[in-house]
Amino acid sequence: MLERIEWIRGIGLLHDVDGRALKFSNTQLIYADNGRGKSTFASVLRSVATGDASALLERKTIDGTIAPDASLTFGSGHKVIFTKGKWSEQRPELLVFDAEFIEKNVHSGGVVTPGQRKNLLQFALGASAVKARAIEEKATKESSEANAAVARITAQLAGYHQGMLLPAFQKLAPTADAIAQPQIDNLRKRVQVAQNIDAVLLRSLPEEIPEPSFDLDALFNILNLSLKDVEENAEQKVSARIAKAGNPTIERWVSEGQVFDDGSVCPYCEQDTTGVELVRAYRTHFNKEYEQLKSSVSVLERGVLARTSDAVVDKLGLGTAHACAAIGLWAVEVQFDSPVFAIEKAKADIAVLRETLLSLVQTKLNKPLEPIGDDSEKTQCKLQWGTVLQHIQDTNAQICHARLLIDAYRQGLKSENIGTMNQEVLRLQLGVTRGKTEVSELLTSLATAKKKSQEAEAQKKTARATLNDQMTTTLTVFQTSINRILKKFGASFSIEKMDSNFRGGLRSEYGLSLRGMSITLDGTPKFATALSEGDKRTLAFAFFVATVSSDPDLKNKVVVIDDPMCSLDANRKTQTKEVLKVISSRAEQLIVLAHDPFFVRDLKEALSQKGAPALQVLQLQHSADGYSQLARFNVEQECESPFFRHHRLLMEFCSGTAHDSRSVAKAIRPFLEGYLHRRFPGLVPRDLMFGGVLMLIGTVGATDPLSYANPLVEELQDINSYAGQFHHDTNPGVCETLPVITSELLAYSQRALTLVYRGTV
Repeated sequence: MLERIEWIRGIGLLHDVDGRALKFSNTQLIYADNGRGKSTFASVLRSVATGDASALLERKTIDGTIAPDASLTFGSGHKVIFTKGKWSEQRPELLVFDAEFIEKNVHSGGVVTPGQRKNLLQFALGASAVKARAIEEKATKESSEANAAVARITAQLAGYHQGMLLPAFQKLAPTADAIAQPQIDNLRKRVQVAQNIDAVLLRSLPEEIPEPSFDLDALFNILNLSLKDVEENAEQKVSARIAKAGNPTIERWVSEGQVFDDGSVCPYCEQDTTGVELVRAYRTHFNKEYEQLKSSVSVLERGVLARTSDAVVDKLGLGTAHACAAIGLWAVEVQFDSPVFAIEKAKADIAVLRETLLSLVQTKLNKPLEPIGDDSEKTQCKLQWGTVLQHIQDTNAQICHARLLIDAYRQGLKSENIGTMNQEVLRLQLGVTRGKTEVSELLTSLATAKKKSQEAEAQKKTARATLNDQMTTTLTVFQTSINRILKKFGASFSIEKMDSNFRGGLRSEYGLSLRGMSITLDGTPKFATALSEGDKRTLAFAFFVATVSSDPDLKNKVVVIDDPMCSLDANRKTQTKEVLKVISSRAEQLIVLAHDPFFVRDLKEALSQKGAPALQVLQLQHSADGYSQLARFNVEQECESPFFRHHRLLMEFCSGTAHDSRSVAKAIRPFLEGYLHRRFPGLVPRDLMFGGVLMLIGTVGATDPLSYANPLVEELQDINSYAGQFHHDTNPGVCETLPVITSELLAYSQRALTLVYRGTV
């Protein structure tokens, strides 16, 4: 058994635990608040059980300066030490149930993984199938080694038959090199020719250069546009009139009034307006056609420059260069002259057109109301644009000629089946390789290795069949035991179809039956949602208890359980105590860690034996710098109610036990209040101060049960007048500084106790 925790250092909150003065008993209860290091303590015991130090190294104290280090004392003072990242020895007799057990063997949240099923099976089988499992593992290992030998020889042969499957290579007839080589050389030449043909067919082909476009008709349509009844210098006249009016809204007013202007008579005074320049200027200024004309003329120059710039010719020259580059790829096989584009002449010709058009546009800009450019000028411009296009048309004719010659060459090419020829070359080469001595020897070794692999596989199947029989028997008993435990726990589900298989390694398989419905671990409904957190914890605990209970060597085992009642309801907590009582009676030692002091108290009572000393309870308590220390724990005192605590303070003080006098003085009034609440349950309002309660007693009728307290009121008021001095609600600002006279306190404490004990004054 585990006798002592000599020390634990540098591991989580257990930064410097010294437990040398605390000897463990056969049934050891340890209390700790949440976050005080229970899980870390359980991990230390799990680590020494498995010899796995990783969990402790991962839990190294974050802000500590001490390396993980521990010393545990087992039976007869035998010490097991953890230092420099490893244990001095392993103690497999420790069986630990904690969150890590659930995580590794049962489930991770709502998921049950293949690894957990494998670990659970190994844990469940225990020693019952050790021999059969050892034979199966030996046979599996021999089978794996035989398969590895086959794989190794196969890998060695892979370098000799690349490009052909091994079975086909084995069937090849060995070929002499002198016979195969001439055939191989001839085929390679044919392949080279065929490969060149493929490359030729993938070459780029020259493409004709797209001709630029220029809509001269649209341009001349704009130049020819004119408008009648439009006043020259209309904008100047209108702007001057609006400025003279000095009103910024007049322009809008005049614009809206245009709808009433019939062109001859003023809509206001009916005077003749046909010859009035300002009225004509208004009509011109607000004329939409005029505005559109001005807008169209304003963009003519930019359009002419864009379509007749040297950049247009440069783009044609670039297209010619691309076509020449593509044609050059065929120069070796096809004879022709490269296309030529007269770029300088084209630039000169387009410059002539540009100057002519810009001149016409400039004239239109100066006289936007007059038609500019007659038909002869338009015809001349079109002829000049045709001259520009002729240069690229001549070049495209050369490109088309070259393309025809190239297409003719491509059509004349003959292509052979390269794949077939390469396969024949490979077959001839591998035929030569097949005849090599080292290859023949490897093929012979492969046949021998395959035979051994088949024999080993047969032995493995036999061993697995034997192990399966053992596992079937064990798991049947295991399932029955688990379901018996689940039933005691009042679980609404049970285990069904518990089995094992060798998929991905030896692992368990089982399902759940919930309210008549079967639930698979990875199906629908899901394990994650079908069970509550308490159910999942109960299932894991049932697995653990069933395995521990069936262990024939339990009398030599130390069972460690971390928070067994976590997420459990009242009934399951009761059943947990019964289960722990059975384990305590059968195991060499039971160690229980819990965060609920009331559960620890009840468990202490349940596990204590008549005539034997009361069980000692330890705790992981808060120590310096927020770490935890192992110490003795008075669980009864921790669980006592305020009334009992106040009674204990007064009783111990009166019997001579040293206590803080002010704390004792403060305890008198709530002690008496608690007495009244217990003597008259439900009759004393909870929200009344003590003085108010005494006033209430004095006002009740003779038939009210509270009337029985009337004889006590005078004494209670007298005691309260003393005790109230030490409470903030009745003596604010002074209660904490008022001196407490010991003799006076002793007298009033005794009076309070006497009143409660006697029930009378």
